[in-house]
Amino acid sequence: MNDMFVDTIKSCEEYKEFDYNKIVTSDYAKSKYPHLTFRVDDITDYLKIVALLSKTINGDSFVNREIIYRGMANEEWVLKPTLGRYKNIEDDLEYNLVNRFLNLAPSEFAELNSSFELLSKMQHYGLPTRLLDFSSNPLIALFFACSDEKYDNKNARILCHRAYVRIAQDELPEMVCGIYKNRSIDDMFLDDLEISPFRYLHDLYRIQSDRIIVARPAVWNKRIQNQQAVFMIFPNKISDCYGRWAYGGENDYPHIWEQERFSSSLNTVKNEPLNEIYPNAEQGDFYINHDTITKLFEYYDNDFSILEKWSEPFRRRFCFEAELELIDDYTLKNEFCSIIVEKQYKKKLLNQLEQIGIDKSFVYPELQYVAEKVKNMYVNKDC
Repeated sequence: MNDMFVDTIKSCEEYKEFDYNKIVTSDYAKSKYPHLTFRVDDITDYLKIVALLSKTINGDSFVNREIIYRGMANEEWVLKPTLGRYKNIEDDLEYNLVNRFLNLAPSEFAELNSSFELLSKMQHYGLPTRLLDFSSNPLIALFFACSDEKYDNKNARILCHRAYVRIAQDELPEMVCGIYKNRSIDDMFLDDLEISPFRYLHDLYRIQSDRIIVARPAVWNKRIQNQQAVFMIFPNKISDCYGRWAYGGENDYPHIWEQERFSSSLNTVKNEPLNEIYPNAEQGDFYINHDTITKLFEYYDNDFSILEKWSEPFRRRFCFEAELELIDDYTLKNEFCSIIVEKQYKKKLLNQLEQIGIDKSFVYPELQYVAEKVKNMYVNKDC
């Protein structure tokens, strides 16, 4: 399945018949979200867009695909998990955050069976993690976009993505979430993961339309159930250290080239078209992305077994960075779309949501919010 989400939307007959007054892509061409953007002022229009998006997951080739939604009270918010919002992130930050929380409340996490479940529960309580909240229910996302009174003076955004949604026990999200167990990420190599390095690179970078990790957590409380939560999981950046050393050569990295354990691999890597694989090599950019991995895989296509067996020059070649890998501009433009709710329509949409049972007491089913709903039904707010 290689068709981009936005291309598939635009190919639908319903899109061609859509009211173009509701499409405002041109207004956002130079924004943080330069992709297909709709505008709504009524829940009926919103549901028409949801129905249109749902057309893109019909057919056998879209098994396990869902449209997921993230409601943001401010249209300008950036698509980043909380752990990715810190500048100059220390390579032991996640290790310290997670393990300190575990030490302080061990009984709260004793029954959890995976690293992904652990992080999703910590995310629920507000700990900075590599997870970002989405929902498979578009009405829940609309509620989040409109309900935060602190941002009543801002337009809201519902960010939409066609995702391959994995289960909590899936190997890939488990490997990525489990990186918190390592005190120093800067000392980690791709080979240190239990998952096959070849599969990790293939799943995360080779297939452009499926490379974003999304998983559904176990339902351990009513709030997660009602919110129909799913999480987007952000992996760490990976750099090609052999590529950097081979490109720099013996003059720049004499202490590396002098070591016998590296010399054979480096002599192989220096024959690769490094300037083509890494267009920004001159600036020291040897980070892995879809394009670099595609070109690297294609270069070795005549001897594909070298990748599958993970022999030289690949062993210990790719190292992790502390910084998280965010969504690149190409993916953001082609695999996401947005729905804008202008600020003057937020209250109207909240009232419409309440009429169909989506209100604060449903989204937050804890008793304090149920009590708040009952109080507001019977007690004059001006008293």
